[in-house]
Amino acid sequence: MLSLDNVEVGYDGVPALHGVSFDIAAGEIVTIVGSNGAGKSTILKTVSGLLRPIAGSVRFEQRRIDGVSAHRVVGLGIAHVPEGRRLFARLTVTQNLTVGAYTRKSPGERSAMRDRIFDLFPILRDRQTQLAGTLSGGEQQMLAIGRGLMAQPRLLMLDEPSLGIAPRLVEDILASLARIKAEGATILLVEQNVVEALQLADRGYVLQTGRIVLSGTGAELLRSDLVRQAYLGM
Repeated sequence: MLSLDNVEVGYDGVPALHGVSFDIAAGEIVTIVGSNGAGKSTILKTVSGLLRPIAGSVRFEQRRIDGVSAHRVVGLGIAHVPEGRRLFARLTVTQNLTVGAYTRKSPGERSAMRDRIFDLFPILRDRQTQLAGTLSGGEQQMLAIGRGLMAQPRLLMLDEPSLGIAPRLVEDILASLARIKAEGATILLVEQNVVEALQLADRGYVLQTGRIVLSGTGAELLRSDLVRQAYLGM
């Protein structure tokens, strides 16, 4: 479904990704783990069209998209839930969801998607008229994921969905990703909770200073000395 081939990206001439290559098959959950500043968010921004690579290519369903603008990438079937949620704080829950569905013009289609999201995150049904900025951190993250799902993406990319969320809600957020996958979505996940992310993932990649240094199934990476020493303190 998604393929990156020798992608290089920089900020103001400073390299951030160095020859990054990986792929995701339809129906997988793939996790990218690495320390802060390793380039994980840069990968997601490059796929979603917010950044353009200096070299290499990005392909989605065999189509090259590294020159496609961000709003058109959404229309192709990719949704990006950014780090920090980036909600419209002065809009209601329902209004934020509606913004996420701007590529879907049918009122019936939008209504059906809202119902699906309320089934996934029942608390949002009770908060429909509440301003997004007044929600708890966990509720905001649920809304951010819901907003991404409103575009009915085939590939959902999430950047640190558990960041800043109470521990009791982290498990609920990550469990929702398994449900989303079961409904047919493919997921690219960047997550600080390495153990939980790799337990959830079909496969994973370890990113260090802009380079992929290790790959394997989630179980294989959890057993690797590199992951255990660098990210689990073992």
